[in-house]
Amino acid sequence: MLDLHYVLANPEVVKAAITNKGVRGITPEDVDTIISLATMVKSSSSEAQVLRTKRNENAEKIQNASNEERATIIEEGKKIKEQLTGIETTLSEQEAQLFKLMSFLPGIPSADTPIGPDSSGNVEHHQWGNKPKFDFEPKNHVDLLTNLGLLDLERGNKVSGFRGYFLKGDGAMLQWAMLLYAMEFMQKKGYELVNPPIIVKEFSLFGTGHFPWGEQDIYAVGKPGVDETGKAIEDKMYLAGTSEVPLMGMYANETIDISKGPVKMVGMSPCYRNEVGSYSKDLRGIYRVHEFLKVEQVVLMEADDDKAEAMHQEMLRNTEEIQQGLGLHYRVLSMCTGDMGEPQYKKFDVETWMPGKNDYGETCSASNMRDFQCRRNNIRVVDAEGNKKFAYALNSTAVPLPRLLIALVENYQTKEGKIRIPEVLQKYMGKEVIG
Repeated sequence: MLDLHYVLANPEVVKAAITNKGVRGITPEDVDTIISLATMVKSSSSEAQVLRTKRNENAEKIQNASNEERATIIEEGKKIKEQLTGIETTLSEQEAQLFKLMSFLPGIPSADTPIGPDSSGNVEHHQWGNKPKFDFEPKNHVDLLTNLGLLDLERGNKVSGFRGYFLKGDGAMLQWAMLLYAMEFMQKKGYELVNPPIIVKEFSLFGTGHFPWGEQDIYAVGKPGVDETGKAIEDKMYLAGTSEVPLMGMYANETIDISKGPVKMVGMSPCYRNEVGSYSKDLRGIYRVHEFLKVEQVVLMEADDDKAEAMHQEMLRNTEEIQQGLGLHYRVLSMCTGDMGEPQYKKFDVETWMPGKNDYGETCSASNMRDFQCRRNNIRVVDAEGNKKFAYALNSTAVPLPRLLIALVENYQTKEGKIRIPEVLQKYMGKEVIG
C-alpha cells in the first residue's frame, strides 16, 4: 500500500508506475479520482466533526434549558442527528471507494529498475559458472527420473489431475536432501528456521499484495473447518503459494523489536498455486506444478533505503551461494517494470541452466518491497529517535522445488542415464550416484 500523502504529492510518479508495470484493476486516470476522493473525504470529515460538536453542545443545552426551550432544542438535535447520519454515510462510502482504489496502486519501482513491458525488457546482471559439456545427447528430467523409477506422472495425473506427480525413492530423498542443505545453510547465516501454517486468512494475502491482483492463482479452502468451540469457521481461508505470506502475516498489526538487528526468517513449507494463467505452458514434466516445497527467506527491518539495498544483496547472495554449492550454472536478471510484479520496489530473478530444455529456467527471485507490504500488514518498528515507522520487508527464494531438482538431475546426468550427486548432498543421500 502506498502512503496517501505520497500519492497526493507525486501523482505523475504513481501514474507512471501503473503504466510501466501494466497493473491490472486500475488506470492512471484513477489517480485523479483518488485525489478527488481524498479531498472529499477531508471535507466530509470536517463537516462531520462540526456536526458532532453541535450535537454535543445541543445535548449540554438540554440539561440547563427550561421546559419551553427543551422542545425546540430537542427538535434542533434531531435535525443535527439527521444531518450527521447523512454525512457519515457519505463519508463511509467515500472512504471505502478510496481504500479500494488505493489497494490497487502498485509499489513504485526503483530508479535503476529497467522499464519494459514484459520479460523481453529484463536485463542480464551477471552469470556464474559454465554450462556443462556432454559427449552424449542429454536427456530431460522426465526421461531421466522416469527411467530410474523415481517419477510417476501418469499415476500423479490419475490421483491429482492436471500437473499431479509422484516423486519416489531416491528422487524424493534427493528433494529432501536439497531442503536440508538449504535450511542448514540459512541457519548458519543467522536466519531463524520457521515452519509456518500454509492455510491462511484473507488479510495475509492482501498484506503481501497477492490480493487483489493474483487472486486467480490462489486456492480457496472450500470447508475451513470449525473453531475451538465447534462452530463453523466463517472467515475465508486460502492455501498460500509461498511461506512469505504467513511469515509476513505473523507480525501483522505489531510493532517489532529490531534493537538487535533485522528479523531474519527462513520458512520451509509446502506451496500451492493454481497457475490459471499458465495452463498451456510447460505441459510436460514437473517444471510448473500446483503443489511443491520451497525454502524462502523473509526479512523485516528498519525503513532505511541504503540498509535495505545491502540486505537485498545479502539475500540474493545467499540464494546464489546455495546454487554455487550445488555447482549449477545460472544467470541473474534485473527484472523490468512489466515483469516484476505489482508490490516490488526492486527485483532480481535467478535462472538456472537446464540441459534438458537447452535453456535457462526461472528458479529463484529476490525482492525488495520497501514498506509496501508492511503498510498493508500494519507492521511497524521504532527508529533511533523513538518514532514508530512502517518496517521494510524483503524476500528471496533459497531453494524452490522441484525446479531446482530439475536443474540438478539434468546437469548431473551420465551417459548411462544415472545421476551423480553433488558433494554437499552426499551426506544426506548416503551415496554418490543414483542408479
